[in-house]
Order: sequence, then C-alpha cells, then structure tokens
Amino acid sequence: MPKLNVAVIGVGNMGQHHARVYSEMPEVNLVAVCDTDIKKSEEIAKKYNCLFYNNYQRMFDEKKIDAVSVAVPTFLHQKIACDVISEGINILLEKPIATNLNEARIIINKAKEKNVKLMVGHIERFNPAVQKLKNFIQDDQLGDIISINIKRVGGLPPQTKNANVILDLGIHDIDISNYLLGEYPKEVYGFKSKNLIDDQEDSAVILLKYSKASSFIEVNWITPVKIRTMDITGTKAFARLDYINQTITLFKNDSLIKNNKYGSFNEFISKFSLPDKIEISVKKAEPLKCEFEEFINAIIHKREPLMDNEEAYKALEIAFKI
Repeated sequence: MPKLNVAVIGVGNMGQHHARVYSEMPEVNLVAVCDTDIKKSEEIAKKYNCLFYNNYQRMFDEKKIDAVSVAVPTFLHQKIACDVISEGINILLEKPIATNLNEARIIINKAKEKNVKLMVGHIERFNPAVQKLKNFIQDDQLGDIISINIKRVGGLPPQTKNANVILDLGIHDIDISNYLLGEYPKEVYGFKSKNLIDDQEDSAVILLKYSKASSFIEVNWITPVKIRTMDITGTKAFARLDYINQTITLFKNDSLIKNNKYGSFNEFISKFSLPDKIEISVKKAEPLKCEFEEFINAIIHKREPLMDNEEAYKALEIAFKI
C-alpha cells in the first residue's frame, strides 16, 4: 500500500512535534511543513527532510497531499480548516476545535459536506493510562463512579494568545470526564480568575455534575511544578492516574465490600485502613503518536476516527458555560 502524503501547517511549539511524529511513521511520507515564519518552516523542513512553505495554498497547488495536521493558534482554525477541507484533504485539527461554537459547527459541517476525515486533537484520549482506565471502568472493576478529581497545573506556556486556561488546559479534562463516564454533565459550575496575566484567565476550578458522579477539575498556569493527575472513587475501588508517568495505582478493599457489618469500630478501622494496593501495568507510548496512528488508520481503512467531532464540539460547549 502506498504511503499517505502528509503535511503540517503551523510548526510552533506543538506543530514541531507533529512533524517529528509523522517523520517516524512507516505509513506516512512527510511531504512538507508550512508556517508564516519562513525561517522556522525551513529549519523544521531541513530537520525532517521535507519541503517548506509559508503559503499553504501554494503547497496544495504544488504537491499531492492526503492529510494535513493544523497546529496554529485557535483563532485561525476556521479559516485554515475550511481551506484544507475545500481541497478534499483529510485534517487533524489541534484542540480546541475553534474559538466559538458557530465556527466549530461550520468546520464540522464542511467536513461532512466534502466527505473528508476530520479529527480534533484531544490528545489525552490516547494516553495509554487513560485507555487502560477506561477498560477498567467498562469491566466494572471500579464499580459505580462517585467522583473524579483532576489536577492539571503548571507554569505559563510559551504562548497564551486567544486561549484562556480553560480552553488550553481544562478542555482536556472536560473531555476525559465525559469519555470515562460515557455521558455529558447535567450541570456545569466553575470559577476562573486572572492572576499573573492581564488579558487571559490563568486559573480555574470546574465542577461537572453527571447523573451519578461529579468531576472536580483544577487548572492553572501558576503552580511552579507541572502536575497532571486524576483520582477516581468508585464503589468497588479507588484509582489514581498519573498522565505524565502513565501509571495507575488501584486501591481495593474487598473485605469492606463483602462485609459491611463489623463487631466494633476498631474492627471496622483495622480492615478499612488496609486496602489492597495494586500497581497496574500500562504499556507506555507517546500519546501524540497513538493519536496520529488512529488518524492515519481511519483514513487508510475508510472509517471514522474514534475521537468523534460532536464530542469535541460538546467539550467546547461545556467550556464556554464556565
């Protein structure tokens, strides 16, 4: 089977990684990169042995391209995504899908109209630890989920233009909460504030109320250490996930589940305070590579990507309620 010709539009902080991963994929031929910063475009092109452009329309005219990654500032998403889709080219669009719901709907409808694959880059969906935890939930190993507590904090990113901390960080965990619980929240609450920068909110707390569970999300660009963790409490077990290290620790207390009648308070404490601690084996992999493999396989096998565009739209809709 011939390789897919792929290009990357936008080779800033995230786009550089797009080019790197595509250059390593056996199913892909990285044809070109494009950026308005021609020096940066040339630098990345030399590094990965491909062509460089500062005008993507010229790139489309000169090269046959099957798929494009778009990793530009969010305010440019609608214009560039629709231009790519109009060429009949499949597109992976970095999250969030757009700056507002109207733009998001235009992009989704355009992809349907032109019958091209559109996949929004919600990268945490493809974190192996998240996939493993999703399987645990589906297998009922945690029981009924009562609560999710997520902390995604760290220092200021290199660029905060046109995206506050909720659209940059919080949208990841809004989507993951929906994904793990298999539903959308019935109620949305939140608080956001400006602390270190004047033009964008850099700290927020979010509370999502689902049919049986609640998800509490803390995000900021202030904490001097990068933390990406999730705790899930279920009726059968408690799980702690580390996004960065791709680890899951499971705490079970079978004696408490099997027998909730105790002769004394001391007996209850002695059994409840000794849960079974299990380190879950996770086959580690780079989430971005897993995401791109899903995108490329969806094109090759002519199926829809596992990341549904309506779910990306819904995550954005929830983010705007805060």
